[in-house]
Amino acid sequence: MAQNLAATGVGNPITGVLLAFRALDTLLEAIVLVIALIGVWSLAPDRFWGGRPGPRHTPDPDGILAYLARLLPPIGIVVGLYLFWAGADHPGGKFQSATILAAMWMLVQMAGLGDAPRIDSRWVRTGIVVGPLVFVAVGLLGAWQAGAFLGYPDGWAKPMIVAIEVSLLPTLVLVLALLLNGAPARSADSSPAPGETSIAARNMRPMPTRSTGR
Repeated sequence: MAQNLAATGVGNPITGVLLAFRALDTLLEAIVLVIALIGVWSLAPDRFWGGRPGPRHTPDPDGILAYLARLLPPIGIVVGLYLFWAGADHPGGKFQSATILAAMWMLVQMAGLGDAPRIDSRWVRTGIVVGPLVFVAVGLLGAWQAGAFLGYPDGWAKPMIVAIEVSLLPTLVLVLALLLNGAPARSADSSPAPGETSIAARNMRPMPTRSTGR
């Protein structure tokens, strides 16, 4: 087994096993996540299809959540990208990196500093399918060059594994965050729900005057 792992050129044995010896399982895991997201979206009422998932969070510029949403994402993005880059040779990888990046994105949304994307957005749908499509393309290339689906030609194992990892990262980030957002519950223009007002709108209301009785 050690000799076979060395042939992949990947130093992290977990990454090597998942993308070399259990690559089909990893591909199916990614496809199952995409199918799960489609299932969640299918719960949306027809009038909200193509809209934005989850509730619209009202921002509080002076709140602790807004402070954390400004402070933590830059750190989380650096940590997430490091885990992704180091995953080929050290503990880490796409799933750990995607979890951290999705959490930072969710924090920004919960603080009201950003909104969930429309599910009919072209870049959202492209990001969701790019990982599985590249994975399948690599598998077909292996069937052509190495004689087996998801087989790696000699000397090409690590570049092909890295290509799979890079393409799966945006897919996993989008799917994890959008699964937590839930089904579309707002129209595409993301107008406030009835009775909902923003902090800024409330602050602009005139203060009531007290009657002196005269």
